Amino acid sequence: MIIDRSKLYKIGIDRVVINNFKILNFDKLDKKHINSKSELIERFEEKNDFAILNYSVAINEIGELYTTASLDINPNKIRDNHNIYNSNIFEFHSELNKVVKLFKENGIELDLSEARIKQIEINITFFKKYENLKEILLLIGRANPDKAIGIYSFTTSDIPREIVKDRTLYINGSKGDMAKTFEKDILRKKIILYDKTFEVLTKTGVELKDELFRAELHLGRDYYREQISNYGLTNSIFDLKDEILKDIFIKSLEKELKVEPLKYLEVIKKKLKLKFLNFKRNENVKKQERIKLKSLGKEIPELYRETRGVFEYLDKEAWIFDYSFLQELVLEKIDSKSRQKYLKQIENKYLDKNNKEVYEELLKTVFPR
Repeated sequence: MIIDRSKLYKIGIDRVVINNFKILNFDKLDKKHINSKSELIERFEEKNDFAILNYSVAINEIGELYTTASLDINPNKIRDNHNIYNSNIFEFHSELNKVVKLFKENGIELDLSEARIKQIEINITFFKKYENLKEILLLIGRANPDKAIGIYSFTTSDIPREIVKDRTLYINGSKGDMAKTFEKDILRKKIILYDKTFEVLTKTGVELKDELFRAELHLGRDYYREQISNYGLTNSIFDLKDEILKDIFIKSLEKELKVEPLKYLEVIKKKLKLKFLNFKRNENVKKQERIKLKSLGKEIPELYRETRGVFEYLDKEAWIFDYSFLQELVLEKIDSKSRQKYLKQIENKYLDKNNKEVYEELLKTVFPR
């Protein structure tokens, strides 16, 4: 399958669940009848390759009548037979009209004149190997510890570090018990960062030649209604606007993907500096002890012997994240006579730790302005 680049790198609609609509000929349809202690329910369900329709009319024990309606569609699957690309508002309404027409052809007449958004998923997909973002996703997850959870898959390797591959990072909109926080939630927001190539393979069996990464936002009923009201609009399907959805997407991801990680980068740098200073301080103490013992003609025990490789120590005991953090330490804490030697070590061994550049590139892609 050839991926059309022009259809990537843009924020758009993935899946939409609609409610508050009517089936005009509900009385004529073949329905399920459900009796319970408190109510009598007539339920109609229809599922095809394009949509899932659920519609119920219930009367309770005191004679009150109420209706529950849900229409679940993915406009991209209707148009392209897959959901690698997303849709703008015009495309969404175009595919929704096709669904309404298809149902009508099958004897189901829908009236969407007062339809509302119950849930909506917005995403952006782009070329990027998930593994190349490994430390960036660790940063994002670590910066949101009470809201984030990762999913990985197993490989056929027998080498422990290669047995699992990270595939998905979930970030919920609120803190709480993990078991409850990551249940399907129609009220709040949920952010999902994942390996789209792997998802396509596992769900459809199609092996894409390109490595795709997706950032996705799930907006639950209450969260979407609250966000759209900030623009003086309602959750009507006719109040959908491309620029507003784009703005909601960016603002909804900003805290978890940008604000908190940038704050945590400062924590990483601070801890790196403390580890660096502790190492140098300990080595200085050991050096003084060696001088003292040598002057007394005594043998130098192992614990006072010099430990070389401050950067190797930091790589094991701290999080370097980016080679520039080491350069900053050297320029600040190493005297000018020795500085060049340390900078050369960084240049020879640590330039591949360029996560700052990778992270900045990710932010520019996910938050296009």
